[in-house]
Amino acid sequence: MSKYVVLYGDKKPEDNICIKNMFENTKQIKLGWTELDYNDNMKIIEEVVEKGINQIIISGFEIGWDKLVKSIKQKYPNIKIKVICNTQDSLLYYEYERENFFKLLELSKENIIYDIAFLRKGQYETYKSLGYKCSYLTENYILKEKVEVENNKNNKLQLGIYPLNYTWDKNIFNQLCIAKFLNDCNLNYNCLDVRMQEFLDTMEISNIPIKIEKIDDKNIMKELIKNDVIVTASFTEYFHPIFLMSMELGIPCLIGNNSDFFENNDELKEYVVTSAEDNAIVNSKMIEEILKNKEKILELYKNWKKEYNQKAQANIENFIEK
Repeated sequence: MSKYVVLYGDKKPEDNICIKNMFENTKQIKLGWTELDYNDNMKIIEEVVEKGINQIIISGFEIGWDKLVKSIKQKYPNIKIKVICNTQDSLLYYEYERENFFKLLELSKENIIYDIAFLRKGQYETYKSLGYKCSYLTENYILKEKVEVENNKNNKLQLGIYPLNYTWDKNIFNQLCIAKFLNDCNLNYNCLDVRMQEFLDTMEISNIPIKIEKIDDKNIMKELIKNDVIVTASFTEYFHPIFLMSMELGIPCLIGNNSDFFENNDELKEYVVTSAEDNAIVNSKMIEEILKNKEKILELYKNWKKEYNQKAQANIENFIEK
């Protein structure tokens, strides 16, 4: 396999959970806010080039990285530069996302960026049809060490909701409502804003707030294992670390209809994918069905994941070798 390095920033740490799990050789760089950041990043580039890498893969495309990419190409013209796109067209609503995405496309047109990997098949097919050099990369997370799940020693259903960003697309308040329609339910959740607690108090929903200070797989799984079932039904998403980690732990998880996971597995999709992300009543009934069929769902997931892991690895290798 070609010798590569995947560079990532700290702006979207939830993405890095999957990226560092998917790729063996990764290294963090700074966002390009200042000239000092740029200089520090170029030193990192020089260090990895000296180790003999022949391609640089950048996870995401953040502020100042357009300048960095141009400098890399000018100084090391034989090194391939690839980018894993970590935004979707729906998120171009945000000025920051839109500006960086358009810079990414422009650098692709100029042949400075050799290839763009998209995480959704529809997005990949769209930009491929527009003439951009791109690949389809399948996100993944594989649990590499056994983690013991806590046994629920009381009679209350433990429902976990752990958004990692406080933005409209995370659909936070619609998800919090689900606990209202489940009998004898306690909600465990990542409290990102005081409004979440105010809302739950107003709704009179039993809850235990926590705050995940450092977003990494270890800290998140420490909270996930406290639950009987997890919900991560955002409106739009490109990486799905909560869903993948939950299912890997053997904790069933309800996900929004925002992934390519189950294109060929309608049975599993029927249980764990909601197309009514903003309907708490519908989703509470889905949670009840998940709990009734937990063992079946986990077995379906186990069988699906074997084939999915092979597909994901093949896509990673194809992307690297392209």
